[in-house]
Amino acid sequence: MKNGDIPTANEMSKQLVLLNRSLYENKLIQPDSQSPFNEAIRELKGFGTQRTWQYTIDASTPIEFVPTSDKKLGKIVPQVYLDIAVEPPKRNDLPPFKRLDTKIEIFDLKGKLQSRWHIDLANRKEDGSYQEGPLFHLQSGGHKPESKREDELKISRPRWAMPPMELILTCEMILANFYPEPWKIIRNEKRWLKLIHIAQLMCYSAYCQRMQNCLFQQQPLIPKKQSDSVLTEFWASEWGL
Repeated sequence: MKNGDIPTANEMSKQLVLLNRSLYENKLIQPDSQSPFNEAIRELKGFGTQRTWQYTIDASTPIEFVPTSDKKLGKIVPQVYLDIAVEPPKRNDLPPFKRLDTKIEIFDLKGKLQSRWHIDLANRKEDGSYQEGPLFHLQSGGHKPESKREDELKISRPRWAMPPMELILTCEMILANFYPEPWKIIRNEKRWLKLIHIAQLMCYSAYCQRMQNCLFQQQPLIPKKQSDSVLTEFWASEWGL
């Protein structure tokens, strides 16, 4: 990954302004969700032109989407919160994330949790090694930070290999799954495509290159006669971090 694929903190703050505006103007998020957006934007601006930056949207003040229809529950409410930190990687084949913990929760209208999903960077143990699983993975379950353990969804495996997704790409996924009609319009807008382009370069470049290297010879780009296991290549212990 080249440093130019990582937006500066100021550039990312502008993208969050545009994301917030697009979601709010299309009546897809609750008015109160302006506050966590504004706090994240303020946090990013503090890093200026640096490509090393971080921000948090706290679990106590998530970005809450408007209620949407569900066949079994009638209406449900998706919400998202995350903790992210990036810095230019030491090698071009490495992702830029120091921390990445993106959580999506689905509630019914009575406020009961129906589903929780994480898109995570694997945890590091005290000895510096990673937990077993893909470096970036999707898993269900878990609990909110500092919440009661009895509220925990007990089963958190399997950890599915998944490209990293920060706030922009996560919101796109939420729109595509829960608000398909608005998404069909928004996804073709130039300002939305610009948002997605910047986020995809940061999140997908090293990940997709790693998959390509596993499946194809580079010069010329043709399939290998015998490829390695893509899952093994994505395993946390195999990235050389």
